[in-house]
Amino acid sequence: MSESIYDEQIAPLLLQAAKLCHAHGMPFVAQVEYQPGDFGMTADLPAREERSLPMDWMYVAGRCRGNADSMIGHLVDGARERGHTSVYLSMLGIPATYGATDHAR
Repeated sequence: MSESIYDEQIAPLLLQAAKLCHAHGMPFVAQVEYQPGDFGMTADLPAREERSLPMDWMYVAGRCRGNADSMIGHLVDGARERGHTSVYLSMLGIPATYGATDHAR
């Protein structure tokens, strides 16, 4: 029953919100867990290299569906591409790139 409520009532509202955000140049991510372990997501984002790290991480966290290895792998890949100032990533041996343009966003 929860999935049908999501599909019929909630998802259309999220799509409407995503379209409104898109029209104003605002990235959008929303995820609903309509029953334990079952999710619906609506997202409208620019290309990965064009979005901020927080929006990227929110989107990927939702897509990983609780898989820590997938999320950590994405964080490591992103840190290598964009730089980071993370103590934990440094402990994993990922060189910190202070002054990278994206880590503060």
